[in-house]
Amino acid sequence: MTLAISIVGGDGIAIAADSRTTLQTGVETRVLSDFTHKVFKVENVAVATYGYAFLSGRNIAGHMSEFGQRFKAGQNPSAEEVSASLHEFFGQRFEQHVSESKEAPIPEGAIALGFLVGGYDGGLGCLHEVTIPGGTVTKLTDSATGGGAWRGQTDVVVRLIKGADLDLLARFAAAEGHAAEHAALKEQLAKMEYYIPFGQLNLQDAVDLATLLIRTTIDVQRLTHGTAGALGSWPGVGGPIEIATVTATGGFRWAQRTHIQAERPSGVAEQI
Repeated sequence: MTLAISIVGGDGIAIAADSRTTLQTGVETRVLSDFTHKVFKVENVAVATYGYAFLSGRNIAGHMSEFGQRFKAGQNPSAEEVSASLHEFFGQRFEQHVSESKEAPIPEGAIALGFLVGGYDGGLGCLHEVTIPGGTVTKLTDSATGGGAWRGQTDVVVRLIKGADLDLLARFAAAEGHAAEHAALKEQLAKMEYYIPFGQLNLQDAVDLATLLIRTTIDVQRLTHGTAGALGSWPGVGGPIEIATVTATGGFRWAQRTHIQAERPSGVAEQI
C-alpha cells in the first residue's frame, strides 16, 4: 500500500511518499519491503507513484529508470509533457502486464496505477495526475491558487483534514438506514474541514505538511486496529519518507531520500 502526497504552494511544489511495499498471499499480508522508491526525478519534474507496486515482475522504480531515458539531460520538459509521456509509457506496460498475468481484470473505472506529477508549465507550477488503465492526464492545481492531493491509503489524512472519514460514515449511514439524515448533514460536515491556505504556504511549509500527513498515517496505522465499527486493519504505510521539491528557479531537489547502506545498528531502519 502507499500514501503519496503533493502540496502546491506559491513558492513551489513538494511531492512525498512512504517507502513500504506489502505482499498479499491468500488471506495473509506481510511487509515485503520498507525501502521502495515511490518518488522519482525526471529532469526538473517530480513524480510520485501509487497503486500497483509491480508490473511484469518488476517494481515501478525499475520501469521509471527506463522511462527517464526518454528525456535527454538538460531537456527540461514541462510537467504536462512528462505526464503525457508517463500515460503512454505505463499504459503500454500495464497492457503487457495484463496480457502476461492471470490476475482478475480491473473493474471498470478503477485505478490500478497512478502518478502525481509536479513541475512547471510555462513558468507556472502545476500538479497533474496520470491514471491507468483507461484514464486521462488531469491537471489538479497550480501555484497561482495552490492546492494539495493525497492518494493511496488516505483514511487518516481525510479524518485529519475533513474532520471525519466521510466515505466510512456514508457506508455506516446507508447500512443502518440513516442515508437521508447523512445527506441532510453534508453541508454541515463540509464546514468541519480545516482551511489550509495552500497559495500562501512557503516551500518549507509544503514539505512540513506533506511530512505531517504521512508520518501521522504511519503512526496511527501502527498503533490502531481499524475502527470500532470496522475492526481490522493493516499498516500499509511505513518506512522512511521520501520528499522532493520543485521550484521555478531551483528546479528539482531532494529534501529527503533513502540511500544504500551497509550494516546498520539493530532496530534502525534508516539513517538519513
